[in-house]
Amino acid sequence: MNNDAINLSEQIVRLLHRDWIVEGVLQATAFVLDNNETYLSVNRLSINSFQSDVAAFLSKHPMYKVIDNGNQYNCAELYVAAVCNISTQFNSQLASLSVEVEPRNAHIPSHAGIFTRINGKNIKGGDNTEYKTDDEKTISSDVILLKVRMQLLHLSELKTCAL
Repeated sequence: MNNDAINLSEQIVRLLHRDWIVEGVLQATAFVLDNNETYLSVNRLSINSFQSDVAAFLSKHPMYKVIDNGNQYNCAELYVAAVCNISTQFNSQLASLSVEVEPRNAHIPSHAGIFTRINGKNIKGGDNTEYKTDDEKTISSDVILLKVRMQLLHLSELKTCAL
């Protein structure tokens, strides 16, 4: 598979911190952008190095394992096409919003990012910028990201996997 092109039929996974699952239920916090982040990190299942990339990440971040010394981890599995079809309406007006999955494979071949853009500009976590909808109403970037986060949560399938 070409690491530079992401196919709409691909599956991606968001590795999950233990705190993002409460009593077996995935929480929306799994899809929160930290301050100044422009994308959510995910990994592409179709890339040959997926398993070794995940193993390397988990060795440095044990709170993403089900238990510290185990070999299981939780992830939210998503289809790229479903992620890219996310749209958001505000006061019955569709915002010029796009959600895109792009490779971020400079150091980790299976790494990718989910970007939320309005009018072609990345929305950053914690930015709290005001944007205009098509009907000239103002909407905060925090509200946009919340709506996208809830859709990502709805589209994802929680899985427990082993290395």
